[in-house]
Amino acid sequence: MTRGIGTEPMVRLERVSRRFGTTLAVEDVSLSLEQGAFLTILGPSGCGKTTLLRMIAGFITPSSGEIVIHGRPVAALPPWRRRIGMVFQKLALFPHLTAFENVAYPLRMRGFPATGIPERVERYLALVRLAGYGARRPHELSGGQQQRVAIARALVFEPDLLLLDEPLAALDRKLREDMQLEFRRIQQELGVTTINVTHDQREALVMSDRILVMDKGRVQQAAPPLEAYARPANRFVAGFLGLTNFLPGEVLAVTDGRARLKVGSIELEGACADPMLAPGRKVEAAVRAERVRLLDGATACDVRLEAEVSEVVFEGDRFVYEVRAAALDGLPLRLFDLDPLGHPRHRVGDSVMVGWRMSDLMVFPA
Repeated sequence: MTRGIGTEPMVRLERVSRRFGTTLAVEDVSLSLEQGAFLTILGPSGCGKTTLLRMIAGFITPSSGEIVIHGRPVAALPPWRRRIGMVFQKLALFPHLTAFENVAYPLRMRGFPATGIPERVERYLALVRLAGYGARRPHELSGGQQQRVAIARALVFEPDLLLLDEPLAALDRKLREDMQLEFRRIQQELGVTTINVTHDQREALVMSDRILVMDKGRVQQAAPPLEAYARPANRFVAGFLGLTNFLPGEVLAVTDGRARLKVGSIELEGACADPMLAPGRKVEAAVRAERVRLLDGATACDVRLEAEVSEVVFEGDRFVYEVRAAALDGLPLRLFDLDPLGHPRHRVGDSVMVGWRMSDLMVFPA
């Protein structure tokens, strides 16, 4: 039965921290996740995201703070009593058991009536599009099919919460992208509350209702994917999500949430992420690569700069150009041509005109 997003939180964390010796791996994390939502904890290696997930699962005890699942504090509950399904990067399927038997295992361990197990297992194998594959052992299945077995096994006992610990990291790019959509389809169909951990920004944007961006054990931003991408809370989030150009400069004036600044030999204007910016402050102006355009005479942009192409990379669906503008003291700017067959290709040394709209520039404290 599908469970929609509800108003009561399924998971609530209150100022959760975890220290290992002198290292503070997770610091003062609070969050509330409603029923049926899909949250991705995103960040670089060592940021604390897996430690946070393992505390929710019950494998690690918080040094301080409280974790509440389905309205119940879980500090005293071992992992197997938390009604949590988990899918790991290492799937841990039993190699000597068939797909059917792997999926049936958590039902048998929980004392589910034996007469109801075959129907339940077949229903979940069909959900993950493996109807007819129940008799195969893991080595007889592809990587993507093994992933689906692991998903079915994690969901078959209808947990309150599904935890995903980088389960797609070992897959090749095409299969990983296919499985991202598959995970999202299954999660939406069942309405199971899900927390995913990854360092893959595309995965976070594709799969999630909300993203929790972490760095050095602290939450940098918690927001829906579009908000985190379009309005990053700070310089770290702007740099971690997407390909972003950073231009060092100095604030000249601040008015109504917008800063005028000096970068190289020119003045630019952008939205302030920090309302406390003041004239004379060193800052970094940020503009995403897809917002920088190769200009022709008809293209309207607030900022227009002459530049020289310094690098060209073809990625199949786009060209990635690096250009350098004298007005920016030769600082590199990267930009995309998303129609590589429809536009002439520029080469290293070519002179081009590039630009962007003022609304595309964000300003962060240096």
